[in-house]
Amino acid sequence: MRILILSKRDLTATVLLNDLLARLAPLPDCRLRVVLAERTRPVELDVPELARMKHFERDLPFGTLFPKLDGAPGHAGELMTPARLSAHHGVDLSVARGLDDPAFVAAVEEFVPDLIVSARFSFLIPRRLFDVARHGVVNVHPGSLPDYAGLYPHFFSMLAGEEALGCSLHHIDAGIDSGPLIAEGAVPIRPGRSAFAHNLDSHLLGNRLINELVENLLGGRAVMSVPQGQSKVKSNTYPTPAEFDAFRTAGLSLIKVQEYRELLGRFGISEDIPDVSDDV
Repeated sequence: MRILILSKRDLTATVLLNDLLARLAPLPDCRLRVVLAERTRPVELDVPELARMKHFERDLPFGTLFPKLDGAPGHAGELMTPARLSAHHGVDLSVARGLDDPAFVAAVEEFVPDLIVSARFSFLIPRRLFDVARHGVVNVHPGSLPDYAGLYPHFFSMLAGEEALGCSLHHIDAGIDSGPLIAEGAVPIRPGRSAFAHNLDSHLLGNRLINELVENLLGGRAVMSVPQGQSKVKSNTYPTPAEFDAFRTAGLSLIKVQEYRELLGRFGISEDIPDVSDDV
């Protein structure tokens, strides 16, 4: 089975890919290809909290830290950079800056996937891909559906005082996070833990749901899905400045420096990390 994984060129996606490739690559008759989206929306430059998260997720790892790791001999940590993941698993990994990017076009037209998996992908999957893969296109959404459709479900779940953060594996249709549900789960929202950490927890649960789906498909077992119900909550976009203020007022944090340092340590990065002096 040929599986095209569409994800994002950021730190969270790098961690989830370490886990997902380790799960899928050893499966018999399973070939993988990965495309990472590179995209910065204007709001990520204009809103201070989003700009800070962009720094932690993309600028610092990919602009400074990962190039140092890739240029060093050997491998020091349990987690690998995208370049090292590609070499370790023998998986073609490329970066796309749009749906017309040659890297994305080649991944679809040359690889001819049987299944397309989206996890943190930054672009809406075009309708023309719905019928390309015989097993369809599925998405991992790190939130409960339909109530927390859209962006930042981890943030809005915490802001609403939820006790758990959902994780939803669903087929992709013409809407946003509106396709039939294949599998669901949840991770506890723990006091003192950041939105960044909870978001990663949900994505790692999503990896388990993807693994179960792939094993069922490889075994020839039927995969059932059910239509979503009606949402009682709006489909979210990026949080507004007022919502960020409410988040802080509630004693919640987007990311904690200690969590971030510990995660980088799993890559083998032990030196002092610049520009991570404040929690967000």
